[in-house]
Amino acid sequence: LRPDRMTYAMRSFVEEKLGTKYTEGRKIEFAKSFKESGPASPVFFILSPGVDPLKDVESLGKGNRLGFTIDSGKLHNVSLGQGQEAVAEVAMEKASKEGHWVILQNIHLVAKWLGALEKLLEKNSEGSHSEYRVFISAEPALTPQEHIIPQGILEDSIKITNEPPTGMLANLHAALDNFDQNILDQCSREQEFKTILFSLCYFHACVAERRKFGPQGWNQKYPFSNGDLTISVNVLYNYLEANAQVPWEDLRYLFGEIIYGGHITDDWDRRLCHAYLEEYMQPNQFDRKLALAPGFVIPSNLDYQGYHRYVDEMLPPESPVHYGLHPNAEIEFLT
Repeated sequence: LRPDRMTYAMRSFVEEKLGTKYTEGRKIEFAKSFKESGPASPVFFILSPGVDPLKDVESLGKGNRLGFTIDSGKLHNVSLGQGQEAVAEVAMEKASKEGHWVILQNIHLVAKWLGALEKLLEKNSEGSHSEYRVFISAEPALTPQEHIIPQGILEDSIKITNEPPTGMLANLHAALDNFDQNILDQCSREQEFKTILFSLCYFHACVAERRKFGPQGWNQKYPFSNGDLTISVNVLYNYLEANAQVPWEDLRYLFGEIIYGGHITDDWDRRLCHAYLEEYMQPNQFDRKLALAPGFVIPSNLDYQGYHRYVDEMLPPESPVHYGLHPNAEIEFLT
């Protein structure tokens, strides 16, 4: 028996017997989950390390035609802690009458107030404005004895958990999910912008997923985030609009030394980051001659959904080779 192959064998078994939808790493669009919510049905986010689901709430609020944003006064964001219970109560009272949204972050930090929160949710939902919504977040309990969230809140809520993606397929989709068709169309130099953006998404997936390989991936642990990727794409857009030629050296320096490199403290890790950028950002990528992985060349000018389809259809099966590692690098963490 090969313990290091058990994960892949189980995945293949589930795909064969139940279907690929049970093994795909794509997260469900928050907008679909939101449609099931209501004044009496809060959305409950179960937090995972490295994931900020409340950004989905803010993004949905900005895209809503009614404009649920903090600036408009229709979105109330309360980070719970000592002395914030009264602030939350006032926000919920106002929101229920005027049809606003309320975000209550980290309710596990105010255990003594949770009983009052349960009653408030029930009270404010009765006769409230139809647009009134409450979004709650809390960390999961480590043991059954540490459960503090009232049963009534859990039963009435739509519960959502969003774990960090695992594997190149899920990470690459998650990286692309930070953007949309409007962003792809915003640059006057469309082909260069789209092609380099796709390379950046692959680069981001690599540096994020290398963490699972332990010391073989990075000498230190670094908090790479989606913010690094979105800032890099903003920099890319500004530089392409301002220069007649693609400033490869400038872009690699900004990505490798300032944005992603700003997290890196080890010299060898910094060299590795630069090696990735030298490999994934080259002039020949515009001619479909640059392979990010064996058999996986950078696609031509596609639309947003086209890039997602290309990843599903063309990305080779999961392997350490995707990250520039030896095939045996995964044996340690798979056993």
